[in-house]
Amino acid sequence: MELNKRGIEHVLVGSAVLPLVYNIKYDPRDVDLFILNKSTVLDNELFEEIAKENDWDMGTSDHGTIYYELIVGGDAVRVDLLENILDIYIPLDLFSDLKEVDLNGVKTRAIGLEELLVLKAKIATKEAEEFINEVARLVLEHDIRLNYNKIKKYTSLYPEDAEGILKRLRRNGIYVE
Repeated sequence: MELNKRGIEHVLVGSAVLPLVYNIKYDPRDVDLFILNKSTVLDNELFEEIAKENDWDMGTSDHGTIYYELIVGGDAVRVDLLENILDIYIPLDLFSDLKEVDLNGVKTRAIGLEELLVLKAKIATKEAEEFINEVARLVLEHDIRLNYNKIKKYTSLYPEDAEGILKRLRRNGIYVE
């Protein structure tokens, strides 16, 4: 992956973990990568260079972060590059237990379902809650064991919103004690 070649550390976050980490049939609509050691704002030229060299379209999201549009297997894929900026905040402790993923021979790291559920519940939108509900169904359907202690641990990284996060998870089928 081009980001790896440039020494840009990143983690796969967002709904793409369902098909890419858990082999669950699910269309994520985009791929979210959280950038750990660079800033798309401060190192903008680097990210523009990568886009140019690979003939990718580049744009700016509503959050002020960069995204790439690339063609994969004949389909346009949007790759959002996220970082702790404006209203996006992911504590680095959330990345303490990453999964190794092989994407066509390219190794990358990804969060698990527990982290994903906490991040979605933190967003607190109707769309995020529908996603949590869908994941609750998929967890049952695919007999996936969630680690509720991990969910509680990751929820505690957002002390000001921990109760709200747990409430949204419970309301949508993830029954954390």
